[in-house]
Amino acid sequence: MNRTNCITVDYSQILPPAWSATPVAEIEFVAHSPIHADWGHLSLQDLMLPEIHLVKFDGQLSQNLHLQQCGSWESTTVDTCIFLEGAIESDFAGLQKRMRMDKGQHNFVYKPEVNEHHYMNAQSLSILHLSIDRLYYSQLLCDQEKWQANLKEKLLNKQPVSGSLDDMQMTPKMFGVVHDILNCSLSGNLRKIVIEAKVLELVALQLDQLVKRDQASTHQKINAKDQDAFYALRDFLHQSFADDHSLRTLSKTFGLNEFKLKKGFKEIFGTTVFDYLHDLKMEHARRLLQDAGAYVNEVSGLVGYKNPNHFSTAFKRKFGINPAQYRN
Repeated sequence: MNRTNCITVDYSQILPPAWSATPVAEIEFVAHSPIHADWGHLSLQDLMLPEIHLVKFDGQLSQNLHLQQCGSWESTTVDTCIFLEGAIESDFAGLQKRMRMDKGQHNFVYKPEVNEHHYMNAQSLSILHLSIDRLYYSQLLCDQEKWQANLKEKLLNKQPVSGSLDDMQMTPKMFGVVHDILNCSLSGNLRKIVIEAKVLELVALQLDQLVKRDQASTHQKINAKDQDAFYALRDFLHQSFADDHSLRTLSKTFGLNEFKLKKGFKEIFGTTVFDYLHDLKMEHARRLLQDAGAYVNEVSGLVGYKNPNHFSTAFKRKFGINPAQYRN
């Protein structure tokens, strides 16, 4: 990340001062006036629930940006950031190591002291930001699980903490939950219930990933070159999940032997290559049925199944309902 030749911008120039107050709970995402500046343009939408504030950022940076926030107040939220497009490096008061997120990654941070600096290069941006009340978040954590209990103690004692200072990859299921949050078709109080439930599901998936990473922390660290290969493989699967793949072909394409590919992919992404592929197919199929109203036979082919019956069986095993019923 290039930190030179940056334009420095204060948060107050992006987030209106009214957002620091507690607004009346909204059921719909509210679009704010687009921001057009020398450094680029940005559109913002937000939705406020009693304990949760969601903000969606989309835009284009034409220059390197240094975004700073320094205040005399105390932060009372755990902030989760999901990068759907773009990348960022961040420094937070109380956290010694720099945090970085790239496209398809997520993380969370609690920093009671409002003193943070973010650096972004010229790029396209699409970010979902969740602010969850610290005490409400603490109540979600399990005292019997060591990692969660440690996190809860830090939150209750107002100690700065982050989910991880290493890469945390979005899973197909996480992408599906984000899609559901941003495209909920219900209205009124039912919409509020669904979005809050989906936010909690996203928190649960994030915590589950962190707990599993903590349990696997004794594994040998994967070198940077191989990590790049695994991330390239992950991106390739997202683009070609409907195609036929084999470990042999993938190993040859990305310069990894089959044993290293199987072991390393599971260490980084928490699942096997083919389970990851299966989840991509099923999540895409679910969205096609739900949002586009596509027919089952059509969806079956679009996600790489030659036999619609095999697709229907896999879909029901994944979601507990056959695709025709789900579509209706």
